[in-house]
Amino acid sequence: MIVYSKEFFKKKFTAETMKAAYMKACKWYATNVLSKDELHNVQIEFEKNTKSELPTVVIHLFAVLSEDQLRERYCKLCKESHSLFYMNSNFNCNRCEAKAYQQRTDDMLRVKLEYYRQLISKVAEEDDDE
Repeated sequence: MIVYSKEFFKKKFTAETMKAAYMKACKWYATNVLSKDELHNVQIEFEKNTKSELPTVVIHLFAVLSEDQLRERYCKLCKESHSLFYMNSNFNCNRCEAKAYQQRTDDMLRVKLEYYRQLISKVAEEDDDE
């Protein structure tokens, strides 16, 4: 599944040890994001920073939309506007330019995923040999 995301918040947590900073970050995330019913499809990224005076963990929060939701909404709006403006309910989705774009995107992603799988498989095999 393809997702689009945009960062909407970040927060730094520092402590005497990296583990303590990470635990602070996790506790804050669980209390302020995970437990909130209003926040859906929030992606999280943890960033470790050992170059500052104290170990620091930075939480990055991203709002996420899935490609499937976007495609579905686009098709619905296209059909509605087509029938409203052209007063014609016989639209041809096979001529849709968005579908061609989406197909090219899917093809590119498939190639990239296969390449990454091959790279990871080689690394895993080398680890097994050792």
